[in-house]
Amino acid sequence: MALLKKIQILSRSVLGEFIKVYYKLFKPVAVNAINNEPRQRKVIVSLTSYGRRVSGNLAVTIWSLLRQTYKPDAVILWLDKEKWNDALLPNCIKRLQKQGLTVKYCKDVRSYTKLIPALEMFPDELIITVDDDLFYKSTTVQRLVEAYEKNPNRIYAHRAHRPLFDKDNKLKPYNDWVLELAPTEKQPIFLTGCGGVLYDKKLLHDDILREDLYMKLAPNADDVWFYFMTVLKKTDTVVIPRKNCTYIPLDNFYQLFHKDARLAASNCKESRNDVQIRNVLQYYGLKDTDIIF
Repeated sequence: MALLKKIQILSRSVLGEFIKVYYKLFKPVAVNAINNEPRQRKVIVSLTSYGRRVSGNLAVTIWSLLRQTYKPDAVILWLDKEKWNDALLPNCIKRLQKQGLTVKYCKDVRSYTKLIPALEMFPDELIITVDDDLFYKSTTVQRLVEAYEKNPNRIYAHRAHRPLFDKDNKLKPYNDWVLELAPTEKQPIFLTGCGGVLYDKKLLHDDILREDLYMKLAPNADDVWFYFMTVLKKTDTVVIPRKNCTYIPLDNFYQLFHKDARLAASNCKESRNDVQIRNVLQYYGLKDTDIIF
């Protein structure tokens, strides 16, 4: 089974490299990418990026978000205002602005930048966060929105893990959890951001925007902070089906040879997630089993 998993990861990684070559050679255009019709609530796709990725595979990720079957009302790229401005944007990103991309500059709050500024600017809209190193299938947004419309009292994602407990009802280490759950509604479900997550601010705890707290308690684990904002609000999280997989990695080979390039890898291998999970539990006076409700 482990071998099959590695083969699947390798094949998808190779496919990602082909997609990047295709984009570089043909520079495909996303036509009518942004919704212009009135909606009761807008759907905002939000992401952030940094460093080499802005001039690298980010353009391919954004192109995939501009070719969705369900057209978002905006696709917003948030960049560090101390390092970026219109004059410094690479041409590949400027070209995508003409196709519907919105670029905004804000305070850099690390990986939190993909959600926090969007919640601040669009508190009454639906926010879908995505990562900057993946190619998203054209139905990614549609699947998330359709799931939400069936039950708007939950937060939805394409990828999640299952927290596990030992015989004393203590949380097991993050690396011992059930990874990449099949579609399920059975709690607890720890959502991870890479496959796309649909957030509704009213379903999150009021502390969600507290920079003083999340940068102190979980500075390198936005997924941990966002998860506990659902726990404190007692909001169910749901994993929805990924037909033929919702996303394709674009940066796996670089990360393979540059171990420091991947935050998630360091969080897991060095058990940093466990420390940050414990920080949040202790601050809010939660027992480990409080994540089950």
